[in-house]
Amino acid sequence: MQPEYVRRNPNGSIDYDFYRRRAARLRAQRLGHFVRRTAAAIRPLVAIVLLIGAVLAVPTHAPEVAAAAIRATDTIAALAADQAQR
Repeated sequence: MQPEYVRRNPNGSIDYDFYRRRAARLRAQRLGHFVRRTAAAIRPLVAIVLLIGAVLAVPTHAPEVAAAAIRATDTIAALAADQAQR
C-alpha cells in the first residue's frame, strides 16, 4: 500500500530531511509532554517527603538545660580546685 502523498524535492526525490525534522519535532513534543506529566506527579511526593523530614527533625522533648548547667558548674568548680592545689 503506497501513501497517497509523499513530499518530494524539486528533482523528484523523496524529501527525507522534511520527514527527519518532523519526526524529531514529534519526539521532542512527546518527551516534553512526558516530562511535564512526570514532574506534576513527582512534585506532591517531594512535598510529602520534605514535610515528613521536617516533622522528624523536630525534637521530641526539650533539652535538659538545668542538668547541663549543673555539670558545667561542677566542671568549673573542679577546675578551680585543681588550680588551687597547684
